[in-house]
Amino acid sequence: MLILRHYRRISIYLCIIVLIIYVSKIIKHYINERSVRRVLSLDDTIQNLIVPKELTITNRKTKFVDQEFTNLSRLGQWLLSFEKSLPLIIQNKTEPYIILIWKHGPFLERRHIRRFTNIKFSPWENCSVDNCLLSYNSEDLNKADAVVFHLHFTKSVQDLPIRIRSNQRWIFLTDESPMHTFYYRNQKLSDYNGLFNWSMSYRMDSDIPVPYGRTVPISSTRNSYNNLTHLYNYFIRSKTKLVAIMASNCSGKNKRWKYIRSLKSILGNDLDIYGRCKGGNRTACPGHFDTDCSALNAYKFYLAFENSNCKGYLTEKVFWNGYNKFAVPIIMGAPKSDCEQLLPSGSYLHVNDFASSYELAHYLQNFHHNINNYLQFHVWRENFEILNEHGYFGSVSRHYCRICEALHYNSRANKIYKDLDDFWGKEKFCSYD
Repeated sequence: MLILRHYRRISIYLCIIVLIIYVSKIIKHYINERSVRRVLSLDDTIQNLIVPKELTITNRKTKFVDQEFTNLSRLGQWLLSFEKSLPLIIQNKTEPYIILIWKHGPFLERRHIRRFTNIKFSPWENCSVDNCLLSYNSEDLNKADAVVFHLHFTKSVQDLPIRIRSNQRWIFLTDESPMHTFYYRNQKLSDYNGLFNWSMSYRMDSDIPVPYGRTVPISSTRNSYNNLTHLYNYFIRSKTKLVAIMASNCSGKNKRWKYIRSLKSILGNDLDIYGRCKGGNRTACPGHFDTDCSALNAYKFYLAFENSNCKGYLTEKVFWNGYNKFAVPIIMGAPKSDCEQLLPSGSYLHVNDFASSYELAHYLQNFHHNINNYLQFHVWRENFEILNEHGYFGSVSRHYCRICEALHYNSRANKIYKDLDDFWGKEKFCSYD
């Protein structure tokens, strides 16, 4: 009988403990719900006290001045303006356009066709035009409408063929910054002066823009993130860690790793490093481009530190490791003025916003346990969606689609790059700080 009463007492205690835990969870959820609703109900004056005015959310307006916009290719203007109607087709051939990828087509296929998977995707999938054929065969040189030369893998100007057709579009492609245009050394951009008709790069002022990603306006009917409560419950709630970086390149002329070491000395365990640099975790993320790093999902901020500080240089670090994972990218790379043109206001931080790594570190710590403040960095998702277009981690690549579109939409006027340094020179478009 005594034993029975003893077990009954233990059962009552256990029930009380379970009830307390359950009630505490309900209270915590209610508090978070109130916090989210409170953020939405604050007027602009109060919100500016929570997050500095320059970081508050505003609907992005395209900040290209009229002359800059006019100088873009027709394809670039269309991509930047987010218009639903397609540009006027300048020339539509009866036969398909032939696009020849010179020498490196099979290697580039891993990214732009297979997307680092074992599946072959059509390069014209969801493309606005599809009247194009892709070739890797050098015997198609004389009948190709466009020939693409990947400068990063070109050993020298002698690797280029002899040009026969004057109406053929020769295109130079680079996804690297001007600091790293050539993998093979002892080359100069001026070696290639007078050879190319079109440029193809991440910059929007290229004849064929192929940015790593874009943020484009969406209608409220298609937007599942226009409610901060939903955003918190399904995406933000699981973010228990502060900031991370993943990298395999342990260099950078912009001294990014010196900055990271300084941050690490201040933040300690609140900054995690993945990859082979500076004692990083090499096992948590199995692949660099092939496999997504799910460990990054737990972080509120991501150090989108590029290897170069160059015009328009915003890579998958911003669009995938940052935006796609519902983390706030902290940018070192493109100047802040470029970020203001290309990204929604209030969706990112830039190292130039802070006088030092010490100031940035302490700024981030203020957001670690304050959901009210942190959610402000995600209000932009009410109006924009992210398009990852780099081909990494299984995302879509738009490179070959964009070439086909350029052949249909861009001006047919004669054009040639007589001075490549004027368009792509590192001295003109990059800095070391």
